[in-house]
Amino acid sequence: MAVEIAFSFPLAGGLHARPASRLQEEVVRFRAAVTFLNRASGASASARSVLALVATRTGHAEPCVLHVQGDDEAAAAEALRRFVKKVLPGLDEAPAARVPTGGPLPRALAVSGARVHRGTPASGGVFRGHAVVVAARARGAADERTGTAEDELGRLETAFDRAASGLRARRDAAEYDTEREVLGAHLSIAEDPGLRTRAAAAVSAGAGAAAAVFSAAEHFAEVFRASGSALLAERALDIHDVAEAVVHALAGDAPPEPPVVLGDDAIVVAARLGPAQLLALPRARVRGLVLAEGGTLSHTVVLARAFGVPCVTGVDGVDRVLATGDELVVDGERGLVVAAPKEAVARFYEGQTEALAAAARRLERFRTARGVAADGRRIEVGANVGTVEEAQSAFENGAEGIGLFRTELMFLDRDEPPTEEEQYAILAGTARLAAGRPVIVRTLDVGADKPLSWLRLPPERNPALGYRAIRMYAEHAELVERQLRAILRAAAIGPVKVMFPMVGTPEEARELRALVEKVKGRLAAERVAHDAAIQVGVMLEIPSAVLSLRAIAREVDFFSVGSNDLAQYLFAVDREDTRLAHLGSPFHPAFLRILSEAVEGAHAASRWIGLCGELGARPLAAPLLLGLGFDEVSVSPPRVLMAKAAFRRTTTRGGRALLAEALTKATAGEVEALLVERVPAARALVDAMTVRVVSRSRSRDEAIRELADVLQLTARVDDADRVEDAIWAREETASTAVGFGIAIPHCVSPHVRADSIAAVRLSPPVKWGSAEDRVELAILIAVRPGAAGARHLRTIAALSRRLCDDTFREKLLAAPDDAAAADLLSGATGTGKGD
Repeated sequence: MAVEIAFSFPLAGGLHARPASRLQEEVVRFRAAVTFLNRASGASASARSVLALVATRTGHAEPCVLHVQGDDEAAAAEALRRFVKKVLPGLDEAPAARVPTGGPLPRALAVSGARVHRGTPASGGVFRGHAVVVAARARGAADERTGTAEDELGRLETAFDRAASGLRARRDAAEYDTEREVLGAHLSIAEDPGLRTRAAAAVSAGAGAAAAVFSAAEHFAEVFRASGSALLAERALDIHDVAEAVVHALAGDAPPEPPVVLGDDAIVVAARLGPAQLLALPRARVRGLVLAEGGTLSHTVVLARAFGVPCVTGVDGVDRVLATGDELVVDGERGLVVAAPKEAVARFYEGQTEALAAAARRLERFRTARGVAADGRRIEVGANVGTVEEAQSAFENGAEGIGLFRTELMFLDRDEPPTEEEQYAILAGTARLAAGRPVIVRTLDVGADKPLSWLRLPPERNPALGYRAIRMYAEHAELVERQLRAILRAAAIGPVKVMFPMVGTPEEARELRALVEKVKGRLAAERVAHDAAIQVGVMLEIPSAVLSLRAIAREVDFFSVGSNDLAQYLFAVDREDTRLAHLGSPFHPAFLRILSEAVEGAHAASRWIGLCGELGARPLAAPLLLGLGFDEVSVSPPRVLMAKAAFRRTTTRGGRALLAEALTKATAGEVEALLVERVPAARALVDAMTVRVVSRSRSRDEAIRELADVLQLTARVDDADRVEDAIWAREETASTAVGFGIAIPHCVSPHVRADSIAAVRLSPPVKWGSAEDRVELAILIAVRPGAAGARHLRTIAALSRRLCDDTFREKLLAAPDDAAAADLLSGATGTGKGD
């Protein structure tokens, strides 16, 4: 007898994708059939289909019921009652999105008559380049039926399975979390029973399989668009993307669509672009993105942000009014697209690009610098990669080595495993790029949760704990030996090391070492060049390996902590289950203790130890990693400079003290609070970061803009455009030039976060309004409304008095650097030691 769970739908946003997905995840844990019914509308759906659940269009406070029936219905009902009562109410969406500024155009654009298209700022950054208009994608297959209904249904099911398999492989191979999450969402759609059932029904009604797929996809896409939810409406693109993948699978060996040709400065312009289309483009050549559709929440935009590509969406008819080859500026900060920019506009955006790059430039000095702490203690900073191209990017970003080369990518998206020569070519290419820097190659880590189509491994009930990585090596000895031969041969070119995943015991380490020796012996017998002294290491990702570390150390030369998996196995938390993410924090004192055990054990055995998980990329963790004593940290290539900078900000002694204090805490939250509390915060009225003794400005307009940008760059204002407006509101009433070649523009604005002084020294001096004198030094005073009375007036008065002093003024105009000028200004306004 079915169990009924009645409730009033609790979410203000209605039944959208996130709660539907979480309900589906809860339901699939049981065998019982679960049907969701909206009693207000009469709409019902299988709770195993996310799309069908969303299609019920259930709104806030509508009466609903879950019907649960099956041999484990009691357990399922108990879990679902708990879900409805405790989990569901917390699942409303509040996604972060860039908000259109709606503000005035920057002065440089407003006075130049620039041809500006307004849209929505979807991904920050500015890029000037040439448009490449991408036309709408043609449907991938003819609609004709190719056989009987049974034949067509068989083709349909096979195509869905092939599309899902391809998405699963790409998701597992994805390097970045965002790409993996998007592909995971597409996989859910490809596996959705609602989509499959609707397509099958269309086939049974006489449609061809391809037409049936598009019809079913369009049905759910329309439901999403009509849902009233911006988030759901933008997810319609994902359904179309998956439909294209299924239809492509239906087409079998049909030739792929011709690739889109992009130059080095391509700004992709399209009416709409699905995330799969974006992923199919050469990533390094997509420098900007302008879309008519796409909003700020679509997965295409999410990916653009993850890849650091400036993006503007909602530009009506952009694919019609722009043509391939047009010169454009895409301004992802303001949601503007400027066509055929004139000189003044070009100079403005040059300044904007420079301002945005300034923060990155501050990290530039770390590109060739060694990874060290503030006290000089060495800590290498390497990179995690999976291809030669990524390795090249890593070295260009200052990586001191490859701390983790994932070999799985060589094995994905193929019908058979790569040959020894194919693997050797990739690894040898990486070793040559490394030019003497270390490259740690992790052997094949696939299996239950990372399937390969040609390996034909059976499914497992608990894949994370199952037959994977080294546990399947004995059954696939030829495959493993082929890979080891490639690694050993590449090691003859440079310091390549081999590292084994999922080692839990000394016996396993001993067997793997023996396997390496066996392959070396064969290469020697064949007189094939290889590294006979190659270093052999293991990943520390299973707690038993850490607790057996001293015994394992007798078998290997080095260790590397895989912090993601180690946390998963320590806390017994599936790292793919977002419901449990809060239980597996790497900041938890228990996790810090096991890291401490690992480092102490490795060093006691005179073994090198690194860390190649995501923890290393978090600047907040840098003091702890220093305190723990790691020899190396390996992060994704874009994070290398940031990691180096983070280590430079702390000392080994300080890291140890902070670690000792963290280990006295009870929870991950307390540790994180401790780390945040120790971040220094300084807000003097002026400092070296707000002063430029070398300015690029050639006019009053440019100087005022530069001053506003300086404050934006140092986070002292939250909207440089509006602060610029406030400065001009005062400036246009009367010139702020005060004589002696000096001007003191000023403003009071709610967009000022901290009362500030900024200054730029202009060479040559520029004309300042109608004043006769030309201005060599512009000093901006920006204060918050109501801040300590008329603070700006008092500051202006104090500064003016000091500027009447010839000696002070001469010293200020001749200050050798930003810091010296800031020190003088600080003293002149009574906020520092001054001269």
